[in-house]
Amino acid sequence: MAHFPADLRTLIAATTPITSLVSTRIHYNTLPGSSAYPHVWYRVSRDTEARTLDGVGGMHEADVDIECVGLTETSAQDVADAVKTKLDGFKGSSGSSTIAAAFLSDKSDDYEPFSIPADQGVHVIAFGMHCWYTT
Repeated sequence: MAHFPADLRTLIAATTPITSLVSTRIHYNTLPGSSAYPHVWYRVSRDTEARTLDGVGGMHEADVDIECVGLTETSAQDVADAVKTKLDGFKGSSGSSTIAAAFLSDKSDDYEPFSIPADQGVHVIAFGMHCWYTT
């Protein structure tokens, strides 16, 4: 069975405009203490598989929180721009998943980060991603 968070990481890591900024610093759900900046952090906050009356499913609807974090506002914004360009409106393969549609929303400067303490002195640009995918 596919693991959507890993497939999403595969998609982000295969995007040169993103990796040219963050290298391999793309983190799911936890942040290693050794991670440098800038980086991308994400978590799947909801993932529901649609079911039919005969029990057949396959289409998932998921919400993902994405944080683009940098030491300067410019570095965080550069990562956020690259992430938005790739993911907003994306349709296609991602690892063993097929994303039917992905949309970014909720860019917020008034946001409490999940990945770092609020007093860490870095800049965070956050998005919500709503997507539908099959495995």
